[in-house]
Formats: sequence, C-alpha cells, structure tokens
Amino acid sequence: MGKSLHDSKSIHRRTLVSISEASSMLGVSEATLRQWTDEGKVRAFITPGGHRRYDKAELRSFMGKQHRIHGLKDLVSSIESTPPQHRQVAHTYFSSASWYHKLDTQMQKHLAESGRELLQLVIKYLTEPAKRSETEERVRNVGGDFGNQAALLGLSLTETIETFMLHRNPVMNAATDLMKRREALNERAVEAIPLLNHILDETLIAMVAAYQQYREKK
Repeated sequence: MGKSLHDSKSIHRRTLVSISEASSMLGVSEATLRQWTDEGKVRAFITPGGHRRYDKAELRSFMGKQHRIHGLKDLVSSIESTPPQHRQVAHTYFSSASWYHKLDTQMQKHLAESGRELLQLVIKYLTEPAKRSETEERVRNVGGDFGNQAALLGLSLTETIETFMLHRNPVMNAATDLMKRREALNERAVEAIPLLNHILDETLIAMVAAYQQYREKK
C-alpha cells in the first residue's frame, strides 16, 4: 500500500504532497486515489503519523500512463445516448402487453415527448446545480403525468412501477457502466451518481402518488 518515509534513502530529493493535493493533481476523488494506492497503482509514502504522501514526479508519470479519467461530460454523453435502449425496452417488454395496444398515435407521441423531456431534465439536474429546485419540481410534474397516463390506460400499480424501472435501467446503467470499466471518474462525475439516483427516485415517487390519486377519484 505504501512505503515508510524512514525507509526511503532518497526521500529528501522528493517533493511530497498530501492526498488532497495529489487527488487534485490527478483530477479524481480522494476515495479513488486511496483505492489506486491499495491496488498498488500509485505509490504512497507513509509518514510516522500514518498519513499518506505522494511524490509529485511519480504522479506526473502516472498521469501520462493512466487510462482516461471520465468526467461529468462523459456521464451526460452516456445518458444522452440511451433513447435507442428505451425504444428497445418498449419493443421487447411492452409490445405483448394489452395496455400497450391501447396507445393511439397521439398518446404514443405524448409519452415519447415526456420521456425525452425527463431525460433532458435529468441532465439539467446534474449539470446546473443552481437550478436544481426548479428542475426537481418539473421532474415531479413529468412523473405525475406518467402516473396519470398509466392509471388511465388501466395498468396496475405493479405494472406502472415495472414500466418505470425498465426505462430507468438504461439511465442508471450509463453511470454504472463507467465504473464497471474500472476507469477513473473525476470528483464531479462521482458526485453526480447519487444525484442521478435521487432525481429518478423523485420521478418514481411523483408517479406513484399521481397514480394513486387518480385511482382514488374513480
């Protein structure tokens, strides 16, 4: 994991930085750097007090050899590329459902537009922190519309939630696929993943609430 400062004869020739400075240099979170150190990818020197220190020259060398570090733009790009997967979900899972054949052209267009709007709102939520409250309210409106439409079409609550989850999966996979490659995510991308999960949860909650309200009125 690391080498003791006392064990290094050439330590006086090194320019050492803290884990905070090192992670900033590499453009990754401290958690990612700790993981790389534990995996032996980046060497750390351990102070007598047990703190990790990193050699600037070795960090620069690592940066030159390191695989690409993914950022928020990469995550957004992955999310933007999911519409074909949503269409595949509709074709694979819903085409045999009785309610799916109740969709006339106008309803299909409305749901498609709502889906595209939700995708853009999710991206806006991740990339525009100052507008998150406003965006979250708009997301709830879209979720509420989905719930009303599902109730109108006669879907059960289970079918409604299942439909949402199947469309949610490609969006969440856009984030998890980056991590599965075991390539680095910078700090903004790491912070965006729980935000992505949160905003989709808000959509689901609004959808279920609207569905139940619709049913109660009947």
